[in-house]
Amino acid sequence: MKSTNPSHHSTWTQGAGIPIGLWVSPPPQHISEERYREIKEAGFTFVIGLAEYGAGTEYIHKALDAAQANGLRYLVYDTRLFALSRGDLHKVGEIAGEFAGHPAFGGNLFIDEPSVAQYAHLTALKAAYSEAVPHGLAYVNLFPTYASDEQRGGVDHERYVELYMEQFRPDILSYDHYPFLTPRPGRELTITKDYFVNLQLIRQAALRHNVPFWLFIQTLAFNRSNRDPSAAEIRWQVYTSLAFGAKGIQYFTYWTPDDGRETFGDAMIDRAGNRTRHYGEVQSVNREIAGLGGLLSTLESVGVMTHGNVQPPFDGALTQFGPLSRLEGDAAIIGCFRDGVGRAYALVVNESFEVAHTINLWLSRPEEPVQVWQQGVQMELRPESGRLSVSLEPGEGKLVQFA
Repeated sequence: MKSTNPSHHSTWTQGAGIPIGLWVSPPPQHISEERYREIKEAGFTFVIGLAEYGAGTEYIHKALDAAQANGLRYLVYDTRLFALSRGDLHKVGEIAGEFAGHPAFGGNLFIDEPSVAQYAHLTALKAAYSEAVPHGLAYVNLFPTYASDEQRGGVDHERYVELYMEQFRPDILSYDHYPFLTPRPGRELTITKDYFVNLQLIRQAALRHNVPFWLFIQTLAFNRSNRDPSAAEIRWQVYTSLAFGAKGIQYFTYWTPDDGRETFGDAMIDRAGNRTRHYGEVQSVNREIAGLGGLLSTLESVGVMTHGNVQPPFDGALTQFGPLSRLEGDAAIIGCFRDGVGRAYALVVNESFEVAHTINLWLSRPEEPVQVWQQGVQMELRPESGRLSVSLEPGEGKLVQFA
């Protein structure tokens, strides 16, 4: 069996920038080079196919061609793979091989939000897949912390994630968590209470097993339970995720899904194919990520510091970080990182997605200049008397490199 070491998919994970993907690609009747150019122009680097297989495999080929024409990768969703019985896993190569030779092929979506009862089958499928399609990413996306024990398969969330890591041994750990809730009487928070808890749990699991993690960003309202996010709330999700060490960003959703068992507001593209305000909002954030993603993708997460009243709270935050002697000012979340030669970095993120904040970083080495990336643009600053004042718009993050 081929190795499941993260280097197996180094082009996804090592120094190539932050992969930026989408859920709900253009529906079959809208697949074209022009529509995929629109995806590229919004700052995406890969597409997760979803509805194409149900319309016919010819639409997967068409989507792959459109992706290739625009320099995008494409993850194929082919329901025949997961449907294979244990005795039929020798057919994996034949099924996946229909698409695996295409230049835009990036791998296969096996399943979204599995239960632990499905791990054994997924693990066997991945073993056969890694032999047959060694260059393909075996992609699975996990439930969030607010899933029920029944949905997970009768275990708590920490166990749900750990069993997946031990058995499936993913090359990339992906999950979803949609934090922005519709206001209602008696609800104190309009954000999930375990948003940062989920980030911390996934961050720790990814580090333990030496794999990068990706997650999904909420771009729309759905099911009357989740509200339509503002531009600042979209940016806040991205920067808080990067502060916890996320190495891939995915958006739920790009195209607006049809209503059915679930109901959806407008995403980045509405059902008629028109851009909504979310298209420009996501495009702007993605451009910022592109400006610092090549660096962020190479950094190792040391931990996360907090300052002020960070809501919702989480356990396990760092209490100190070498380059910083103390913090002052407004509430902030600070992702702490080091590179391969030991240089320290901090991704300073506004705790608020509603108002601007300013946080003062007092440096342990006050005489040294620092590098700061603001909206993806790098500049050198000399802190005044050892104090670096970082002003942040709602949801904004700035990366600081210390000498």
